[in-house]
Amino acid sequence: MNRRNNDATDQLPIRLMMSLAIIAAIVVLIVSASGVLRTFLAEQQVESQCRLLEASLSTMAESGAVRDVDDLHVAEGTKRVQTFTLPHSLLYLSFGGDPDPSNTGLLSSKLVEDGAVICYKVQGGSKQIIWLPKETFKFREGTFVDDHWTINGEGKSFIIHTGGIVTLIFERVQKNHMTYILVHTTDGIDS
Repeated sequence: MNRRNNDATDQLPIRLMMSLAIIAAIVVLIVSASGVLRTFLAEQQVESQCRLLEASLSTMAESGAVRDVDDLHVAEGTKRVQTFTLPHSLLYLSFGGDPDPSNTGLLSSKLVEDGAVICYKVQGGSKQIIWLPKETFKFREGTFVDDHWTINGEGKSFIIHTGGIVTLIFERVQKNHMTYILVHTTDGIDS
């Protein structure tokens, strides 16, 4: 009888260590799963807002009024004002191009498929690309020159670098008889 009590006492530290190892494994699984879940939810948040924008812009792009960016006295083109609530883990959201084609973290504003793309990435996630019809979606970054918005240079994609609340204006414009969707901020300052 005394022998049995000694065996049980000897096994208590082993059982305690096994219990602690199991608890630690469960905590590690929960922490890693919550990180994956946060990334997934952030990607879904950005995608849902981009899909809403796509639906809003599709009617504008097909039938809205067009403003010639070279004529200072012409009426404004059809506009859509869109407010995005973006996760703070956002690395970039680009209208018109893939700002990081080689996945190095160095962003550029080169166009892809003539600007018919929305590209975004959140921290911990992979790059997400939404391809749009080239006939109706040709995004261009806007710049404020001489009291009006015009296409920035030869044409660049518009890139948002951080999360938070961002309000953008999407305007249907034309330059050299080509129709574009000009993307600019609401404050008159080029971002």
